Amino acid sequence: MYKVLIALCIFSVVVVFQYKNVAEGSDNPVPSEQIEGEEPQKEKSELARMMEDIDNDYKMVEEMSGYYKYKKKQWKKILEAGENIAKVTKKVRIKYAKPDDFKYEEQMKIMQVEAEKMAEIARNMDKDGALEDQQWQVRRLRQTCAICHKHLDIHIYPNLYKEKKHSG
Repeated sequence: MYKVLIALCIFSVVVVFQYKNVAEGSDNPVPSEQIEGEEPQKEKSELARMMEDIDNDYKMVEEMSGYYKYKKKQWKKILEAGENIAKVTKKVRIKYAKPDDFKYEEQMKIMQVEAEKMAEIARNMDKDGALEDQQWQVRRLRQTCAICHKHLDIHIYPNLYKEKKHSG
């Protein structure tokens, strides 16, 4: 019994410490790694800014996706996020189309459709199953983003995928 209590205490301390570190560092931008001999990029491209806009909305709804109940203000944020993701995705699809890349085009279309569904679910927040449907939509967006990023060989967290140097 004491072993369980000690383990729970240690786990609680670790969780609190991690939460404190995340909360303290959340306002600080993460410095990007600079490749040797390459100038740091001073301004983000328009596409990068648009994708960052989508990512910010996605992260906000993802954070709420574990809630067991949404308040009206949360449903409003979900509605706005869904509408914004759909709008920005549509702009990206038009302005940065890749007609020769079927997988990219397909995933961008799916992302727009899933974001539109998210907004529609938020409009119908009072219907049975709306919470579960919303949580499903967040996962659909995550899946779509992951498939597209993998296809384009874009690593959101490049430090997790550092290339190993082979000797010999």
